[in-house]
Amino acid sequence: MSSLLLQLALPCVLRGGSRAMRIASTEGHLRSLAAPMQKRQLHMTPQEVSPSKTIRDVITDLTHKVGASKSFSQVVDRTFLLELLPASRDELPVRTMMDSWDSVLIPLGSEERLREKYVTFMGGVRIGRLLEDLDVFAVWLCYKHIKNPRQKDDMPSPYSIVTALVDRIDFNQEAILRPDKDIRLSGHVSWTGRSSMETIITVEQDIDGIWKQVTRALFVMVARDPLNQGSVVVNKLVCESPEERKIYQAGEINKLHRKVIQEESLFRVPPNETEKTLVHELFMSMANPKEHSYSSKKTPENSIWLEDTKLKNLIICHPEHRNRFKKVFGGFIMRQAYELGWACAFTYSKQRPRALHIDDIMFRQPVEIGSLLYLNSQVVYTEGSHVQISTKASVMDPVTRSTSLTNIFHFTYAVDQQVPSTLPRTYPEAMLYLDGRRHYQLVRGLRKFYGQGEVVSDATI
Repeated sequence: MSSLLLQLALPCVLRGGSRAMRIASTEGHLRSLAAPMQKRQLHMTPQEVSPSKTIRDVITDLTHKVGASKSFSQVVDRTFLLELLPASRDELPVRTMMDSWDSVLIPLGSEERLREKYVTFMGGVRIGRLLEDLDVFAVWLCYKHIKNPRQKDDMPSPYSIVTALVDRIDFNQEAILRPDKDIRLSGHVSWTGRSSMETIITVEQDIDGIWKQVTRALFVMVARDPLNQGSVVVNKLVCESPEERKIYQAGEINKLHRKVIQEESLFRVPPNETEKTLVHELFMSMANPKEHSYSSKKTPENSIWLEDTKLKNLIICHPEHRNRFKKVFGGFIMRQAYELGWACAFTYSKQRPRALHIDDIMFRQPVEIGSLLYLNSQVVYTEGSHVQISTKASVMDPVTRSTSLTNIFHFTYAVDQQVPSTLPRTYPEAMLYLDGRRHYQLVRGLRKFYGQGEVVSDATI
C-alpha cells in the first residue's frame, strides 16, 4: 500500500462511523501493513566493528548537552533557553534515520566492577539494569535527531526529552545474556510526529567474536520545553530508501495500534462476546448449584485466587535516582517494576521466570524526588507455563495514604513447567483478568489488536 493511501486510510479508521466498521477496516490495514518488529531497523552495524563509546560516555554527553546540574543542590536556570525553541517545524531542517543512528557498548567483558552491577544472583544479567540503559540510549538518539538552527554549539539544548511509552520489547529465548561478555546497543529514530519520536534499539552480545541479537526495543519519546511544561516541535524525518519508508510506515501502524487499543479498552467498551462467555464459565465453574451459591469458599484445584498473587513494595525516591531534569529517572522506575514483577512471577510459579515480552509501559506523569513510590505487582493471567504480570507504580501521599497512578507495566514471563491458573472472584478482578489475557494474546501474536475479536460475533457488538 502506498504512503498516500496509508495517510488516507488512517484518519478513516479513527473518525466516526460504527465501531464494527472501524474495527473491520482497521483489521484489514493492520494485517496487510504491520511489519514484524524483528525486521524493522536499518542494517548498518558491521559485525567486525565494535563501538568505542560506552553507555557511561552517553550519560556524560547527555549531561553536557542539556546543561544539567552536577549536584542535587545546584540550581540551573533553563528559562533563557525558551527563546531558542522553534515556532514551527518549518524552521527545522529535515533529518534522516542515518542522522540519529548510533551504537554504544556496555563493557561487561572488560570492566569487572561494572559486571558486579549487572550480574544476577543466578549468574545472568539483570534485565532491570538493561532497561535503564535502553531508556538513556533512547533519549540520546532523540537528541541526535534534533537539529535546531537557533542553538549555538556552546549552548545547552532547549529540549527536554522524556519517555512517553515503552511500546514493545521481545526477548530472543535462544540467546541468553551472559554477565562476562560485552553488550552492544544500536539504534535510530524510526518515526516522528509533531513532538513525538519513535526509536528502535537492538541489543546484541559478543559471543565468541560474533554479535548475536538478544532483543529489540521500541521506545516512544516526547520533546518538551526546557522547563518541561509543554510539548515542542521536532524535526521531520525523511526516508531515503524503500527500506526506510517501510520502517517509517510501520511506525505509523504502531501509532494506529496504540489508538485502537485505547479505543477498545475495557474502561471504554464492554468485553466482547467471547470474553463475556469466558468470565461466565469461570464463575460457573466455581458455583455450587446444590447450595444455589455462585461463589466458592475454597480455591478450585490447581488454581490461586487473583487477589492472593500480589507483591508490593514502597520506595523512597532519593536524589541519586534523579534524571538530568531533577525528576525520578524513568529507567530506575522500570528497573524497580521489572524486578518486583519478576519476584511476583517467581513466588507464584516457584520456578525461575524468563522474560519473554515487555509491552505498553505508559509514563503518565513524572515522579518528583522525595516521593514515596508505591509498586503493586500482580499475576493477572496464566496460560500453560506462561505468567502475565501487571505492575502499577503510584505516588503515595504520606499523610492521607492516597495514591496517584504514574506508570503501568505489563510483563510476560515463561517457566519450565505448567503453573496454576489464577482466578478472579469479583467483577473488577475479572476485568483485570481479561485485560491481562488481551496483553498476553497481543504479545504472543494471537491477536493484532484488541478489537480484532476472536470470533465473528465479537466484531459486531
